[in-house]
Amino acid sequence: MTDPHSASSIFPSFPRPFITISTRTTLLKVHQHFAGHPFTILSPLHAGASLGIEWWLHLIGESKAPSILDCGASASLAIEALHKGIEGVVCRDFRAGLPDDMRGRLFSQRPSDTSIPTLMLP
Repeated sequence: MTDPHSASSIFPSFPRPFITISTRTTLLKVHQHFAGHPFTILSPLHAGASLGIEWWLHLIGESKAPSILDCGASASLAIEALHKGIEGVVCRDFRAGLPDDMRGRLFSQRPSDTSIPTLMLP
């Protein structure tokens, strides 16, 4: 895995490591692997824009781990995701002001220290 502290100044409220998932099976394996240790679920690159918010909400289900949805450059999708309760979003082209309760939850770039533990791979 990569250095778990390299993104701490950009993503201060999200626990490391950031684990990119795209299937429920992988999410379940990640939960088993970390067995109660903190981590953050991260969507694949631009997944919010291509697969949608409802897909992400269904995928993460009842997971207790915080998640970040990558919305590409879609500001409207990013705001909608935050309103629907997704803890964090990535939006590469956000220019509007944010309500106070959403500050620290919208990011212009993905965490640089993302990984999938090798034991998770098929």
